[in-house]
Amino acid sequence: MKFNPNIISVKIIGLKKQQVICETETDQIILIKKPKNDFMFTEVMHDLLRTGLWIPVNKKLKQFMKYDWLDNSELFGV
Repeated sequence: MKFNPNIISVKIIGLKKQQVICETETDQIILIKKPKNDFMFTEVMHDLLRTGLWIPVNKKLKQFMKYDWLDNSELFGV
């Protein structure tokens, strides 16, 4: 598995109508655009806000990762 410095862990600290407000381990704030009319996404973000779990984000693209840090799909050609 390759190391990617753009993949960081964040904690959701707030939700706005159009954005998810995230905080990195180094106290940086990253704003991630929410998809429109995606009820399930919004519910998951509320759960993550409430629980305080750290999740992977691509800080360069400002996007949540589809898979977690332990994803080995590239090794299997998936």
